[in-house]
Amino acid sequence: MPPRIGGSRPRTGWRRSYLLGLGTILANPKAAVFAVSFLPQFVPAGADAPLTLTMLALIWVVVDTLWYLVFVWLIDQVRSIFERPAVRRRMERISGMVLIGLGVRLAMEPR
Repeated sequence: MPPRIGGSRPRTGWRRSYLLGLGTILANPKAAVFAVSFLPQFVPAGADAPLTLTMLALIWVVVDTLWYLVFVWLIDQVRSIFERPAVRRRMERISGMVLIGLGVRLAMEPR
């Protein structure tokens, strides 16, 4: 990792990851647009719309949080496998072959 200006070390850990994720969400309004266009169709006729939408949003947050916690846990479990030098070399070779193959395919396509 390159040195930072001023000699300070970069922050690591869950706080940094959380702030990066929060910044990404706030900078990307697609989730809010999706929620505004998707959730209202599930509000029953005659129901209190703000309360129902709030409950649906909370359910969505809980399900997403559980899904991402399981996903992060699984990735943490297999991280040691992917950090092995032999596995990294093999992955680099495979991805290099895929990129070369895509390049050859692109070069061979008629224009």
